[in-house]
Amino acid sequence: SAKLRAIREAGFSQVMLSARDLVGHADGWRAAVAEVQASGLRVTGFQVLRDFEGLSGHLHDYKVDIAKSMLEMCAALDCRVLLVCSSTSTHASDDLDTVARDLRKLAMLALPLDIKVAFEGLSWGRTINEFTTAWDVVCRADVPNLGLGFDSFHMVASKTSLDDLDMLDPQKIFLVQ
Repeated sequence: SAKLRAIREAGFSQVMLSARDLVGHADGWRAAVAEVQASGLRVTGFQVLRDFEGLSGHLHDYKVDIAKSMLEMCAALDCRVLLVCSSTSTHASDDLDTVARDLRKLAMLALPLDIKVAFEGLSWGRTINEFTTAWDVVCRADVPNLGLGFDSFHMVASKTSLDDLDMLDPQKIFLVQ
C-alpha cells in the first residue's frame, strides 16, 4: 500500500506490477489485488513469467501451472498484458518450433481471459536474445494475442540493428519499456 500511495502521490495513473508484489502481501495475493483496485491505479502490465518455453516433462508441467496462476492474478487485476521473457534455462530446447509451440499454448490459455502475451528476448537469453528471433517465434506461433515486449536495455545490449524494426507489425508490439 505504501508503494501504491507513493506512485499515486507522484502523479502517476498507471503501474507495472510483478507477481512478487502480489504473492508477497501479508494477507495474500487477493488482498494485494484489492489494494491495487482501491488505489485507482491502472495496471499496464504484469511481469514476468521466466523460463517458460522449451521445457519438457515435469518442468514443462510446473511452468504451465505457474503460468496459469500468473494469468489468474493478471485477470484479477484487470490487466491485459502478461510479460514473458525468453528462457535462460539450460534445460530448455533451442528448437524455435518447440519454443513457438509453448508460447502458442500460453497464448491460448490467456485468450479466454482477454490477456495479451508480450514475449521479450532477453539480451542474455540462452536461445532467443534479440528481438528479431523473438519476432520469428511470435510469427511461427501465429496467435492473435501473442506479440512482442521491448525493453530498451536489451535492444542496446544485444546490439541488434534498429533497421530490423521495419520488419515488425506495429499491431503486434504489446509493451515497450
